[in-house]
Order: sequence, then C-alpha cells, then structure tokens
Amino acid sequence: MSNLFGSYYVKPTATACRQAMALCNNSMRDFQLLRRHALNLAFWPSEADLDWCWIKSLEAKRVGELRVHEVIAQHNNIRIIFFKSNKILPSEPLPRIWTLTVFQKKRDDFSGKEIAAFRVMRDIVVKRWYAGIAGA
Repeated sequence: MSNLFGSYYVKPTATACRQAMALCNNSMRDFQLLRRHALNLAFWPSEADLDWCWIKSLEAKRVGELRVHEVIAQHNNIRIIFFKSNKILPSEPLPRIWTLTVFQKKRDDFSGKEIAAFRVMRDIVVKRWYAGIAGA
C-alpha cells in the first residue's frame, strides 16, 4: 500500500498555497505542476528521485528544502520548504510532511530572516496541530 500512496501525507499550509499561486501568476496549470513536485515528498526519501537537503540551522527541527529543477511560470530555481513531523496525528494512518512555503531562490544561502521565518512557520504548525504530542 505504501508503494501506491507513499510513506507520508503531504499537507500544504495556507501560506504555501498562497505563495505558490502568486509564484504561478494565478495559473492553475502552473500551480498543479508545482503541486505535483511537492506531492513527490510522499515518497521521500528513498522511493523518489528528489533533490533535497535539510536546512543546516534547522536540521534538528526537521525543516528541509526541495529543489525544483523545472521552469514553472517562467521561474527557475524554485524551492519548496517543508517540515517532516515525527508523530502521526490521531485517526491518521501516515505521518505528515508539511509544505511551509514556496519561492524562487536567488542566493545560495538563506538569510537570517528567512531562517527565522521558516522556524516560526514550523513552530506554528507544531503548536496548532501537535499541541500536547511530545516529540512532534
């Protein structure tokens, strides 16, 4: 069953959806292309050929970046920032990978403000969905 559905449930945050749609210039076709790349995280890390890495200063919090090598809406070098939860929510069969944000990366490194924003996005997900669940 995991071969068909993957090992994770991929859930976008509202911020990720809004930023993806803006990046795609409100084109549903381009949005769905970007969504397809994010959904590949369901098969992460071993069952899919993905170009990803942990964000160095957020590795302990399990925040990573997925690199999209396809030009979408005339944008290249697109990054999908995600958070991998260690815990399964009650009444769900799979752990979640949350897409936190999507953007076109213009520099090699992340700025301190970007790192802080990713940390806050992850903390909001943990507080809202995993309150009372230790080790999420």
